[in-house]
This record gives sequence, structure tokens and C-alpha cells, in this order.
Amino acid sequence: MDKTMDDIIREGNAYACIQCGRCTGSCPSGRECGLRTRKIIHMARVGIDVFKTEELWDCTTCFTCQERCPKEVKITDIIIELRNLAVKNSYYPSMADVPKIIIQNLYRTGNGQPLSPEVSKLRSIIGLDKEPNDIAKDKEALADFQKLLDGLPLMRWGGI
Repeated sequence: MDKTMDDIIREGNAYACIQCGRCTGSCPSGRECGLRTRKIIHMARVGIDVFKTEELWDCTTCFTCQERCPKEVKITDIIIELRNLAVKNSYYPSMADVPKIIIQNLYRTGNGQPLSPEVSKLRSIIGLDKEPNDIAKDKEALADFQKLLDGLPLMRWGGI
């Protein structure tokens, strides 16, 4: 059975969101583009169609927002699931709208926007791993991910 937007919001604990803004304030991508994670979560939570929202595609899935959420809302997981649902409904961004550096970083490391040394240091100070637990930690999974990406037209556009 396919998930609905409400299923995604419920499973991601978005109804617990208190709109504190910590997610948006700590977002590394938000400093570079128009991404406002709090806005996406709020829109989805109240039933507004977020599929055509460009900001949905600006998230680089670094998990910073999710790790800092005081209510344990699974923000990044929600965004990933919303993207999956958007694609199933034939909504996706033009590759011309995706900065080339994000595509290159995604291919090389599995992360669209690697963490800065300052953020890695702060993560260790507050008791988190210096790097988020993602595909970059598993070389075999990263190689499989790269093989998958090799077949996509966006990789040729991204100069990989």
C-alpha cells in the first residue's frame, strides 16, 4: 500500500512539531538557498500540497535539523518520503535547478552538502558522531549508490 502525505507526517512525528524554528535556523542549505524546513513541515502537516514546492528539493539530507529537533520530529525522513511521493505523482525538479556542486558532492560522498569542519567539531562536543550516520560511512553502499546514479541523465549534466 502506498503511503499518503498524512501517513508520512504521522510516522515522522510531525504533529509534535511546535514550530520553534530550530530546524530552519540550523539548516546549512538554508544559508545558501530558500530552504525553510519548518515551512515544509507546517505545510504538509496542515494538508497543503508541497509537491510543487521548490524548497522540497533544496534539502541535502544532512540530518542536522532532525538531530536538533527538541520534539524528535523526523524532519529529513519526512522530506525524503515526501519527495518519493512527489515523484510517484510525477512532480520533480528540473536538473537545471540543481547546483552542479551538489550533484558532484552527492556522487563523491553520498551527501549533497558535506558538513564543514566547524559543524563536525560542534557535533562531537554535543555528543554526536562527527559525521551523520549515512551512506558515506559504508563504502560498499556508497559504491552501489554510485552505480545507481551512473545510469541517470543528471550525472552527465552534473559533470561527473
